[in-house]
Amino acid sequence: MTFRDLRLRVRALIAPRRVERELDEELAFHLEREAHEQQRAGLTPSAAAARARARFGSIALAADACRDARGTVFVDALVRDVRDALRSFRRAPWVTLTIVATIALGLALVTVAFTVYNALFLRADAVQHPEQLFTVERLVRPDLPHPPGGDRAWMPFSRREYELLRHGSDVLTDALGMVSDVVARIDGRVTNTTLVSGNFFQVLDARAELGRPLIPADDEPATSQQVVVLSHRGWRKFFNGAPTVVGRSVRLNGLPFEVVGVMPETFRGLSVVPPDLWVPLLSVRRFHLPTYLDEYEGKPLDDSVVEVVVGRLKPGMSPEKAEAALTAWASGRSDIKRNRPGHPNQLTLTPNRGTLWPLSFHGVIAPAFFAFGLVLMTGCANVANLLLARGLSHRAEIGIRLSLGASRWRVIRQLLVGHLVLALAAAICGVVLSRGLLAGAIRVASTVMSPESAELMRIAPLPVDWRVLLFVAAIAMVSTVLFGLAPALQTTQVDPARAMRGDAMQGARSGRASQILIALQVGAAGLLLITSGAFLRSAFAAANAPAGVRTSDTLVVPVTHEPFRPAILGALTTDPLVEAVSASWSSGVTGFPAYGGQAVITRPASSATQDRSARDQTTDKVSYAFVSPGYFNVLGIDIVSGRGFAPDERTMDAGVAVVSEAAVRRLWPTGKAVGSVVQFEAQPPPDTQQAASPRAPSRPYVVIGVARDIESTLADALRQFADPNVYLPIGLQNPGTSLVLRVRSDPDEARRALLDRLVAIDPAFGDITTVRAMVNGRAVGLWMVFGVTVVLAGLALLLAASGLFSVLSYAIEQRKREIGIRMALGATTRDIAGWVMSRTFISVAVGIVAGAGLATAFVKVLAKWVPFWLGNIATIVEPVAYAAPVILIVVTCTVAVSLPAWRATRVDPVTTLRQD
Repeated sequence: MTFRDLRLRVRALIAPRRVERELDEELAFHLEREAHEQQRAGLTPSAAAARARARFGSIALAADACRDARGTVFVDALVRDVRDALRSFRRAPWVTLTIVATIALGLALVTVAFTVYNALFLRADAVQHPEQLFTVERLVRPDLPHPPGGDRAWMPFSRREYELLRHGSDVLTDALGMVSDVVARIDGRVTNTTLVSGNFFQVLDARAELGRPLIPADDEPATSQQVVVLSHRGWRKFFNGAPTVVGRSVRLNGLPFEVVGVMPETFRGLSVVPPDLWVPLLSVRRFHLPTYLDEYEGKPLDDSVVEVVVGRLKPGMSPEKAEAALTAWASGRSDIKRNRPGHPNQLTLTPNRGTLWPLSFHGVIAPAFFAFGLVLMTGCANVANLLLARGLSHRAEIGIRLSLGASRWRVIRQLLVGHLVLALAAAICGVVLSRGLLAGAIRVASTVMSPESAELMRIAPLPVDWRVLLFVAAIAMVSTVLFGLAPALQTTQVDPARAMRGDAMQGARSGRASQILIALQVGAAGLLLITSGAFLRSAFAAANAPAGVRTSDTLVVPVTHEPFRPAILGALTTDPLVEAVSASWSSGVTGFPAYGGQAVITRPASSATQDRSARDQTTDKVSYAFVSPGYFNVLGIDIVSGRGFAPDERTMDAGVAVVSEAAVRRLWPTGKAVGSVVQFEAQPPPDTQQAASPRAPSRPYVVIGVARDIESTLADALRQFADPNVYLPIGLQNPGTSLVLRVRSDPDEARRALLDRLVAIDPAFGDITTVRAMVNGRAVGLWMVFGVTVVLAGLALLLAASGLFSVLSYAIEQRKREIGIRMALGATTRDIAGWVMSRTFISVAVGIVAGAGLATAFVKVLAKWVPFWLGNIATIVEPVAYAAPVILIVVTCTVAVSLPAWRATRVDPVTTLRQD
């Protein structure tokens, strides 16, 4: 095809009327010239015109041949089919709106799930060549396998080691360093900050929307001005998008910083959720972060921690080759610490595109896709039933078209084009509706969360990019086949001879297709309803489960900046709202004792016992944690035997310990633990990230008390409550401990009052958390999941009821003659109503059984995928969980079939027989 042919075809598509007018003029010119030639041969004008038309042939056929030569026949036919579809939709607007709304709702739900999946797993950062970016990690135990996306035991780099890696290795063109998720405050408001090296934006080749990004000079010790770069989110959050923000001074953690730039909305900074701002890594000490510790000598170095190092590979360098070269380079240097004594360093490279690992949250996204897809499938089945009923009125028209020579494929294609128009309209509405659903879901989540959780909540950007649009278009096309092909095939099964006699309805049967569709709809509704019952049961169980600790008036205060600990303790101990203060060493902000480590505990063998096995079992491994005196009283953990720590027992040198009931059962079968002397042999921590945790000295300890086990289903699910075997004493002043308070007023009110006071002391103070909010977090999540599931189940049930109504209306219209004959032969209205309803409740029963079976399997699989937040719901076999949804489905379906059944009883047998 030449360029001239392409230009002519495009012109025929853009200006069809002009091209048709030119075609008519050209055909008229040829006909006129032929007539003129005949006149010159001696014929009269009328005879010459007749001879010219006879020799030229059919003008219409010639015009069609010319149109075929253009190569735009398919497009012309498609345009005509679209116009015909629009005209038919205009004749039945309510049916059209119902179909579009039904499909749009299902598409919107699936689009919501895919938008989240796209933002977390597929959407790479808006940086140059993200495929070249790799995170460099130094694994503590590289010899142990780890699951993809699972937690890795890695040892961070120091700033000095980062600089050596950046300039010394020959496989990276450059490397950046950062410390993520640093909690800071701007004018008292919590903000999420990322500390980055000065070349951060240079390595990513990112440009600022306003001002400039950070440059290497901003991260030099000689710099005189501390600067920050805002993300688009932080710009909107703290400055309302003011265009004059560049050059303004802000107080970050009470210190002045100058805003030098604002990044575009598409830039996330190698994170799934962008921080509020980026600060040079040189400011790490201004945030009072811990320094890098020497692993072996235990001496603090004058160096800062670089948690994440991301390098850009040189062109042509494969990740495998680069990883081997980095490992050899690091192992050959004496100025880079070993991950384990006596073992060579092993550095690994992991792709960093600013997305999550592929298997990280599939246990959450996959069930959402499944549930939303069920609603879409139910909507498609409902639309198919509507189209079957609607196609009934078009059978006469289709029969006449077939009798006039139209092929069945041509008619089916026209119907499918109409269905495609409906699907595209539904896709557009679905995308718009999905934005509203996402905004509503975020608003509801922030409302039901605790205030402290809502303040720290960050949402990943959820844009509608080309992936989302392509996905919606593909799903719309698949939906067209699902809900349009079967009705098109069914509608075109018309006998042309009967259509010409006006008897196109005779012999029309829906077959088993409608019954199968009804079973699918009812099964989907039953599956979602029973699953929602499982979530409801779990939510009730989580809400009513014993927390194992006191929750009504307790708060957790993490002390992350040790220089302010004395002032914070002074403020808390003198505040009239605070009744008691205790402490525990914690690896996070939970405030509950994290395991300080493991130890081998040995108790002297009892000579009184004659049981040889008991004398042999005197040595065992135990976990231990550190708590201050008063900790058990603050959290309401009973001392079932002996006593707790006395006020003067604030150090491990006191040589006393409190053991749990579980430890007593293991080590003292007779139950006489108080007064026993045990020998501790502390073991080194399994990974260097715990190197800063206190370690129990190897020495004898006297057991002074037995503490009640923290028996809580939430402990296993959330891992917030550690239940160690042995408690050792520690003081309030000990670095690394979090404070646990009991207050005299409502914990939420006390939290706000204390937070204002502590922020005045430490401008970079993080947050105070109520223990009640920690406990309710899991229940709130389950309640949200239950709410979503029950809404989906309600939609599916409503669609199933609508489908039942459509199928019965269609069947009664088809069998009106049969119903009339039955009534003429003596059938009563009760017989007719029972006959009509019995035809549908077989499909309903099949759907209920299938839905119940699938729900049981689905809940069990779901509980295995995400056991921590679902809890033990795989054993749900309670009759109520199945009976309530079944009763609801039966009642809804009965109401749906009542009106069509009543209409069937109103058929006049005389009128029906007279029509035959």
